Amino acid sequence: MGWENKVALVTGAGSGMGRASARELAARGATVVGLDYREDALEEVVRELPSGRAMAVTADVSDVEQVEEAVARAVKEFGRLDVVCNIAGIVDDATPTHEVPLDQWHRVVAVDLTGPFLVIRSALPYLLANGGGSIVNMASSAGLFAAGGGSPYTAAKHGLVGLTRRVALEYGGRGVRANAICPGYIATELNAAYRTPDPGNDFVAQAVAATPAGRWGTPEEVAQLVAFLAGDESRFVTGAVHTIDGGLLIR
Repeated sequence: MGWENKVALVTGAGSGMGRASARELAARGATVVGLDYREDALEEVVRELPSGRAMAVTADVSDVEQVEEAVARAVKEFGRLDVVCNIAGIVDDATPTHEVPLDQWHRVVAVDLTGPFLVIRSALPYLLANGGGSIVNMASSAGLFAAGGGSPYTAAKHGLVGLTRRVALEYGGRGVRANAICPGYIATELNAAYRTPDPGNDFVAQAVAATPAGRWGTPEEVAQLVAFLAGDESRFVTGAVHTIDGGLLIR
């Protein structure tokens, strides 16, 4: 089945890696349903995609009713669902664990872990009805080690890796694949917020210094990996965790 017959749902499509992934999948011929809570940013991205083969759905991935409605709308509009890319996410502020406010913990886990679970749970019946499909979950290097964020973000991303493996185990025999991507330092709007005016405490420079490749990655590079895992070229790849970090984790 070629890309022209695939319908892909991409969460977090309004910016960063989600936006790049929506563009990449559309460029390959897929029909793309972009989901984001920011309506203006999402509409701007979807307007760039081929007319008649893209749709914007405004929703908060942590809200079960909004997620279920969004997935149902996508299937109603295009008749099927083949690919789910869970890319929406937020970060914490690396507050020490004993000082983490409960509302921060709940919000980060709700978006970064419960959100992908809700999307997957809603999408699985449609994927199974097609005889299978591909789920790509955007975890993080913080899903593999403990230095990529605070407790809420680290726990949520570790949990997302575990969720990916469980879904792959449960549904592999029914044609559904699930894989996780663990990016290192990627030059998105979200990460740019960490730059400080103090040259001695420049997060961007520190990230480059920690990365053997000597630079930040780009959202477009991550999108290439998303497309590979979403497509038929990777049909024997499931339950895997793929780093794309410029060598960050080999130090």
